[in-house]
Amino acid sequence: MPRPIEGGRLRLGTRVAAPAGAARFRALAVPLALAGGLLAGCAPTTTEDAEGPRERPPVEAVLARLPAQAAGFERGQVQDVAPNDAAAGKVVEYTTPRRVAVAFVFLYDLGRPRVTAADLPAEVERAVSEATALPADRTGRQLSVVSRSPLPVAGGDFSCAALEGTFGRNRVERQVCVGVAGGRFMRVQVTMPSRGEPVANAREFTAAIAGAARRG
Repeated sequence: MPRPIEGGRLRLGTRVAAPAGAARFRALAVPLALAGGLLAGCAPTTTEDAEGPRERPPVEAVLARLPAQAAGFERGQVQDVAPNDAAAGKVVEYTTPRRVAVAFVFLYDLGRPRVTAADLPAEVERAVSEATALPADRTGRQLSVVSRSPLPVAGGDFSCAALEGTFGRNRVERQVCVGVAGGRFMRVQVTMPSRGEPVANAREFTAAIAGAARRG
């Protein structure tokens, strides 16, 4: 996920690393940048776009729609991504039992008054780049994109990338998806061990989260 966890645990009272503050997004200084627009393809028209401009709900109201449980994940607490930077948004942690799989749901706007599907292509590429960028002080870790696909969700598709790689001797898989919810970017990232049988269904989880965020 953009990198808000170390060892699969979100530390309270610390600045969440990604999506980072609005300044970091504007800088675009992220390694491993991918070719623009490949994941998103052409930006889908969302229900929100079709309805035209309207007052968007507060971040807290959108996050309050998220379920306590979804596809085997249990909801954790909400945190600011970057204290004192409202544009960086908020993040909600979800985990499976014993934290075998960990997911983060980010909701943010980068200072835009209203995000639409037209804003997605560049943000999707930034999300994938951050999902593959790993801490420089951690050796033996690597992730790369193995596939890209849309995720059908009522109100407009999310754009997703599947990643695979290793954390030390352990093989891992990660999915990162980006769409629009409540007039903001929603990024959903799921990381889990790569085993014969998946420990969780990342696409099912993402669809449930996106659908819940868009209700109301």
